[in-house]
Amino acid sequence: MNLDKRIKSLSDVLTCFDTEQAKQFKGEKGYFADALGEFKNLKGCKYGELVECERDSYYPYWCRCRSPGYAFYIPESILKLEEKKFRPYTLEELQQIFTIGQLIKFRRKGTELEQLLIFNGYRYAQNYDQILTYIYLGPFTHTLDELFDKYEYQESDSIVWKPFGVEE
Repeated sequence: MNLDKRIKSLSDVLTCFDTEQAKQFKGEKGYFADALGEFKNLKGCKYGELVECERDSYYPYWCRCRSPGYAFYIPESILKLEEKKFRPYTLEELQQIFTIGQLIKFRRKGTELEQLLIFNGYRYAQNYDQILTYIYLGPFTHTLDELFDKYEYQESDSIVWKPFGVEE
């Protein structure tokens, strides 16, 4: 059985034998389940605050939502952080951020070499069975996928570099 990718080890899931250890997590949010198999995907587990750890019980982990309790609990604090997932901008999303004629400060990912170029426009082109959108930055053209994969931009009032994409 594969565990949710945020769970480091099966031993992190607290059972009826771990109630003393679990007391340190009282008041903390986490995931509850009645079967270990539910930890294959944390989205299928009950999320809530641990309010009680009852010794000598098959269902020792109480959250505000249910009593008597759940058989298993994993604290949110010991999980791996969930990576944010991004996708490339659509042309419409890109145009909500940049207008034609606007200067865009961007760089290739992993480098410090910045470019400040004008967003000159866009065009559509047929490429076999798909239509690609090309973005004109200065004298160069880039597809939306290429901007997302290879470059990042910086807004004029910020020092943070952002991907050419949106969080899913």
